[in-house]
Amino acid sequence: MRNNTDTADLVEITAINVEKNLPQSERCAEFKRQIKDMHNYKCKAEHETFTVRAVYANNGTSIEACLRGMMA
Repeated sequence: MRNNTDTADLVEITAINVEKNLPQSERCAEFKRQIKDMHNYKCKAEHETFTVRAVYANNGTSIEACLRGMMA
């Protein structure tokens, strides 16, 4: 699967800051707002930044359900 997203437009995930005292639904909404594209983003490691391109199966768990589980 090819993706034509320009990496210059991607958000660096470690720059995202979501207040922990918000209700779960608001934390999810704020994360989505900041990340812009949950399937394509940058991730900074020790000495490099790489691009993450997430692909999910049609019959698998949704990204929303995965995020809710991580933020619960």
